[in-house]
Amino acid sequence: MKTFGIISEGPTDQIIIDNILVGFFNNEDFLGVRYLQPLRDETDSLAIEKFGGWYKVFEYCRSQNFIEAFEQNDYLIIQIDTDRCEDTHFDVRKSKADGSLVTPLELIEAVTTKFEMIFTEAFGLEKFELFKHRVIYAICVNEIECWLLPLYYDDRTKSSTNNCIHKLNQKISERLGFYIDPSNKSNQVGNYDKISRGYLKNKTLMTSCNHNPSLQVFIQKLIEKNIDLLPA
Repeated sequence: MKTFGIISEGPTDQIIIDNILVGFFNNEDFLGVRYLQPLRDETDSLAIEKFGGWYKVFEYCRSQNFIEAFEQNDYLIIQIDTDRCEDTHFDVRKSKADGSLVTPLELIEAVTTKFEMIFTEAFGLEKFELFKHRVIYAICVNEIECWLLPLYYDDRTKSSTNNCIHKLNQKISERLGFYIDPSNKSNQVGNYDKISRGYLKNKTLMTSCNHNPSLQVFIQKLIEKNIDLLPA
């Protein structure tokens, strides 16, 4: 079975993507996910790193671990939120020279270009060309919680890309009886599993993704890969 290594900001992002992959491939027995960054036994310490989870994603993609991960995985999924993209070391602008905001698709393209530059600078153009078709970007505008809103809202809120944790909390507190603590997400993997389990159903996932631009892009990238889970 094909394997997918996930490089992400945190463990809650990993479990969401894991559930999405199960739903996308419509395979309840899918066990092809490996958590590369952060490692599950390191998540508590990584969650409080000075530069945050997004910095660790960039750091991993510059490391030898990134290249070696291609030896053990068929595809690498790189997840990152864009809420902090204007911070130092991220350096992707949300607005154009004239002051107008970039579109979600433009922002996704800019962040993708950032990763491609990191890859090329760290390992050279030859390796970039060798491995680029095995990288799938999960760039979340503005945070991965926005991807979950279509599971809980029927109105235009399902397409929101701002203040998504607060909007999600309004619904899951009623239905599931708990809140997401944005300051301590590393200990909420079980909760995020519950929140995102709706995406285990292929029909729900493929319908819901149309209401969030960055989730739709991620699903489209998976479609374009035309991945057969079983080896030839």
